Amino acid sequence: MKIDMPKNWQFQTEMRVRVSDLNYGNHLGNEVFLIFAQEARVRFFDSFGFTELNFGGESLIQGDAAITYKGEGHLGDLVQIEIATEITGSSSFNVFYRFYNKTKEKEMAHLRTAIVSFDYEKGRPVAISKAALESGVFQ
Repeated sequence: MKIDMPKNWQFQTEMRVRVSDLNYGNHLGNEVFLIFAQEARVRFFDSFGFTELNFGGESLIQGDAAITYKGEGHLGDLVQIEIATEITGSSSFNVFYRFYNKTKEKEMAHLRTAIVSFDYEKGRPVAISKAALESGVFQ
């Protein structure tokens, strides 16, 4: 699988690999990439004053995720995560993540999540709010 990554990145953050992030192979577990991605996404949204439950007045839900693995992370490694967004519909957008191991100076993974603006009370997608569209979250 190939994820077509964007050329321009809007945000970056760093996280250190903890012992609880390791699997039986003594490297970063595959599921931890999604955990790191969510933490990075929360930090990104926070930089605009948004949360996943109040994204310009609407809530968000993850529709799917795709990951391609390129390198390992080990205990204590510093991981840089870059983020970019792309609107895909009136109620949906992609968040792209590029994982880079700063300790080993190697790429770790490409990841994409599909995010949907969602009304939890009605149980259905809703349009991305005007506040979110005008905020600068989307490039």
